[in-house]
Amino acid sequence: MIIRTKFISTTLLTALFTMGFAATSIHSTTAEAKTSVKIVWRHKVRPAATYQMKGIKSKRSYAYSAKLAHKKFRLLKYAHKQFTVTYQQKVKVHGKYRVYYYAKNTVNHKISGWVWRGYLTKVSNKQTNLISKSKLNQLISATPDLQPDKQVLSLNKDAYSKYATIFNKQYNVGNFAAPGVFFHDHATIYVEDSALQSNVNSAIDKWNSALGADVFSIGSKTNNTLTVGFGDGTAAGWDGLFNSTSIQVDQSHFNDQSYVSANTLSPAFQQKIKALSDQASQLLATTNADLKANRKQYEDQLQQLTSQLDNANSDSQRDQINQQINDLKNHHHTTDQQIRNDYNTQLDQIRQQIKDDYNTEQESTSTSLETNYWTTVVTHELGHALGLYHTPYQSDIMYAPTDNESESTPSPVKYSWSEPKDPDAARSYETAELSSRDINRAKLTKLLGYW
Repeated sequence: MIIRTKFISTTLLTALFTMGFAATSIHSTTAEAKTSVKIVWRHKVRPAATYQMKGIKSKRSYAYSAKLAHKKFRLLKYAHKQFTVTYQQKVKVHGKYRVYYYAKNTVNHKISGWVWRGYLTKVSNKQTNLISKSKLNQLISATPDLQPDKQVLSLNKDAYSKYATIFNKQYNVGNFAAPGVFFHDHATIYVEDSALQSNVNSAIDKWNSALGADVFSIGSKTNNTLTVGFGDGTAAGWDGLFNSTSIQVDQSHFNDQSYVSANTLSPAFQQKIKALSDQASQLLATTNADLKANRKQYEDQLQQLTSQLDNANSDSQRDQINQQINDLKNHHHTTDQQIRNDYNTQLDQIRQQIKDDYNTEQESTSTSLETNYWTTVVTHELGHALGLYHTPYQSDIMYAPTDNESESTPSPVKYSWSEPKDPDAARSYETAELSSRDINRAKLTKLLGYW
């Protein structure tokens, strides 16, 4: 499973300085056991449910370890006993798919293991407060776009497991992290390169503070569930990449201290560019009008002199008129050239002003922009680990310019987009701040059991 992220366009400055007159339901990548057993997906059961072991007579039926490699206990001994189910997983065994539940005996929790669901029967509990599908859809329709509100986040716990598909589609979320990345709602991160440490620390602090919980923490090379390191995303077009159990940051762009500032414009600078662009457009219009007027004046006077030449009665008179025509042509040519030279001089001044303003912009904002951008990239990728797909709002940490990135398995999104829905809003990578939409969606994915 790969989710790519890139916030900025590298063609921005090219456009500025040639003014003519400018890094998914997504399936988890899984480890493969020595046997032909693959874990396809694993979800937390929220809330934990109570099941009863069926009346099993076979001595060959067992509970197993996660990849079915080791027998944990014989099911026959616990026929008709109750177990608490906290996880479920789909596995592929010799080409066939089966679903197993992680069950703990309600009396002795040490009796635990993965049991084929066909051996368990759920102990029924009346769901008197479970919302109906139509009522849920009405509730979701009343919320801000892609942002679950307090009502959506405070439903009966069973609603999240029953209507997970609806929540995924309406809020652009899914279970993207590989099994084991989160244990007891927590992921431990190993940072492979010290250059990324401060950005990762900042990203962790942002999510932990926003969610009011110790969701992420720093681990070690031998004690981690998620790694963050450098990769090569320049050719593939990503600055950040989440791949089920790891996060990569493009090393080339990270090491280029002018990468972000060279392709980013503050709102104030954008206003300057617009004013200078309008000035250049007005200059071109004025120049064209002056050239046209000069040409018209020349043609009118030439027509009068030509008429006089046709009616001249002597050689001296004709010589005098011919001299006037030559003087007129020279004057027209000189004036035309002067108008064009004035235009080029003023246009060069505008271009130079853009470059000067841009250099000032770089000097004043490059350091903070670079820091905030790469912190945003890591925070964004951690959002994918939490189960958040992209949004079309550039004020969100989870923003992406398009809903379907190339070479990525697309998530079932609420709708498609190819441009931001909030073009005038501050861009998240300028401030590296989580939006309320980011935070509320992360709270929803916890309720859905994705972390």
